[in-house]
Formats: sequence, structure tokens, C-alpha cells
Amino acid sequence: MFIANSSYMQKIKNIADKIKALKLNVYIWGESGVGKTFLAKYIAPNGVINPKKDSIKPVILEDFDKNMQIIKGEFIIATGKKPINKDIFEKYFVIDLELKPLRERKEDIPEFIDYFINQAKEELKIEKKIKITKPDISENLNSLKRQIYKKLLISSKEEVYEILKDILKDSHLTYDEEIKLFEKTLFSAMKDVYKSKLKISEKLKMNRVTLTKKMKELNV
Repeated sequence: MFIANSSYMQKIKNIADKIKALKLNVYIWGESGVGKTFLAKYIAPNGVINPKKDSIKPVILEDFDKNMQIIKGEFIIATGKKPINKDIFEKYFVIDLELKPLRERKEDIPEFIDYFINQAKEELKIEKKIKITKPDISENLNSLKRQIYKKLLISSKEEVYEILKDILKDSHLTYDEEIKLFEKTLFSAMKDVYKSKLKISEKLKMNRVTLTKKMKELNV
């Protein structure tokens, strides 16, 4: 499966189709979680990922920019977070592709949400509807997938508190320490959503000076 709703990813798909047809060695790079392995598997569905020895099948080498170790195959698809040395690139590869982060191709996000929801339901054997109104793309696909799995597993605060109650039965800190942990979690969540202390204080109906002091004490 290859998701390409944005014009940028449609261009990437067109290039990938040519690479697949011609069996060209390609280096794919970009931030963590942008879908480099997704793209590699699209180009070579039968590719062997990180083999220990040479293969007659296409070879997918992850994190190539860290180890620079070539394993030969029908053709090579390597991935990394950053561009590689020009001499090494010219020695082993014909083309390189940069995958931009999701924040620069937001048109692709809804389909990835549907993809991960269906994947999670199948893996977790859970059938319930969830809605992702504020996708977490801080770590691209990694954080988005994590957010969806969490939402499927725990859908309400009541469930969270029930789980927390069971955890506290087995292990707990002092009252002050537990309150500080809760406050830090609450303020961190509010900071992610509302950004400004003024907005947070309004939403929590809390004095802004008190809020600022507490956030500073808790290093939020």
C-alpha cells in the first residue's frame, strides 16, 4: 500500500514506479517516521529487510547513513535520516529521494489515520469507532500510530483512572509526589493543546501567576 494524496507524494510515487520498473538502486532519506520503509516496501514488495548476507531478491537496508554497509541484492533500497557522502552515493546508488515530514504534506494524514485504525483493529481484535480530531504528527507516522493505538485501547478518562487505581494499589509514592506527577501530566497536556499560559489558565480556571509558578516548579 502506498498513500499519496498530496501532489508531492504523487510525484514521489511516479518516481518510485520508475525505480521499481527499472530496478534502480535508490537511497531514501528523511526524518524518523516519514514512511521511508513504507516507500521501500512499495518499490520492492518482496524485498529482504536488513539481510545478513547477499540476496537474489531486492535488499532494503534501513539506517544506512549510520553503518554504510552494503549487502548486495537484485537491487538496493537504502534508507536514512540524512543525505550521505557524495562519493558513497555515486558508488552505490543511481537516485535519491527525500521524504518530507507530515507537517509539509498534511493532505496525506487522513488516509494514514484510516490505515492505522484498520491495522490496529485487526491486530488488537477491537471493534469500536474512534475519531482523531487533533492528529499527533510530532514524530510523523510514529506518533500518529501510537496515538491511534492508545485511543483504541483506552477511550475514556474513566478507564484511565480505573487502570491508575489498579497500579496505585501495587505501588505508590507519597501524596505530594503523586499530586506533583498528576499536575505535571495535566500541565504538559494543556501546554500541547493551548500553547500559551493565558489560555491554559482560562481553560483550567486557575490564577495565571499560580499556574506559571507551578509549571516552572514542575519544569513543564
